[in-house]
Amino acid sequence: MRTRQLFLATLLSFFAIATPALAQQFPTIESKDLNERAVTLPQDFVANRSLLFIAFEQEQQTDVNTWLPFAEQLEQNGHAKFYELPVLPSALRLVGGFIQNGMRSGIPSQATRAKTITLYTNVSRFRANLGLGPTNQIYAVVIDRAGKVLAVESGAYSEAKAQKLRAAL
Repeated sequence: MRTRQLFLATLLSFFAIATPALAQQFPTIESKDLNERAVTLPQDFVANRSLLFIAFEQEQQTDVNTWLPFAEQLEQNGHAKFYELPVLPSALRLVGGFIQNGMRSGIPSQATRAKTITLYTNVSRFRANLGLGPTNQIYAVVIDRAGKVLAVESGAYSEAKAQKLRAAL
């Protein structure tokens, strides 16, 4: 019995050493922006680096808004494109038209609508893929063109968080 336990422990430690940590990756998701343009993400993110603002609740838009001046400056300087990604459970896709119309009515700008893409997905799996924590806060995520996560910061904007994201660009 002791030999079997020792063998299993050795085998498990080998796999822990031999298996590299998986890089966090944006999953492939089909959706539409608020202008009703169909997108497949991450393939349709158009820049070498994208800055994603991921929110799970409507009330979190206030925190997203704190990041927008920083994101707009990055975009104007050609460092990254930014997108707002409300993430909702797959089951809400059934009322997605109602949700999309409500968001569209609050966003008159066609340019802002093009950067707002609601994702109806398995929220837990999505968070795990990107290495995100709980849904009670927003996340600012930098990804490369292939969807590999390069940096993640949570919560409202701060200069320290912005510097960390800027370093990943």
